[in-house]
Amino acid sequence: EGKWSEKGKWMGSELRRKTVGIIGLGGIGSTLVKLLSPFAVAEVIAFDPYVNPANGISASSRLVELAELLRCSDYVVVTCPLNDETRGLLSSAELKLMKQSAYLVNAARGGIVDEEALLEALRLKRIAGAAIDVFATEPITQHPFFELENVILAPHCIAWTDELFEETGSMCCRQVVSLVNGSIPEGLVNKEVCQRPGFMKKWSRLLERRSGSRA
Repeated sequence: EGKWSEKGKWMGSELRRKTVGIIGLGGIGSTLVKLLSPFAVAEVIAFDPYVNPANGISASSRLVELAELLRCSDYVVVTCPLNDETRGLLSSAELKLMKQSAYLVNAARGGIVDEEALLEALRLKRIAGAAIDVFATEPITQHPFFELENVILAPHCIAWTDELFEETGSMCCRQVVSLVNGSIPEGLVNKEVCQRPGFMKKWSRLLERRSGSRA
């Protein structure tokens, strides 16, 4: 973020004393809250209808409604999943609630933010700028966003590292070992699957075979 000073030089602006609004306080959103802690932000607020207030407080953020988040935030960061509830979540009406000095960051999925509405908001400078690394249609080779100076575009590839793929393989192996040892795998999202008769039957057969191989 920056602005022209009286001397005509481009001046930067820190996160210090700014309000950051996070849409989606899941694993990524909660981690972002922790990453923001050294930057002396004024406040972190979040919108997530599936998180209870106690969890929001424990994550050093305050849960608010979407409209309040958009009106109060200097930076709006989208970290929610794309589904039927979030598709087009930020359209023209929502973007008009944002401060003219605010920035929008979408690092979640294309389709959550209406691209046409965002394009109009950026062209008319209704918001200060945006950083986007996800798009409704990917990959993009031509897009009206390319013509704008108040937008940063990236290819959603920051996680493509040797360490990431090494850890992904290691994690999969650990999960298989957990199942073989009769434990619930780490990071399981839909834990209710462990109570389904079909899964329990398959899991029991796996454990029986393991026991038999030891005998």
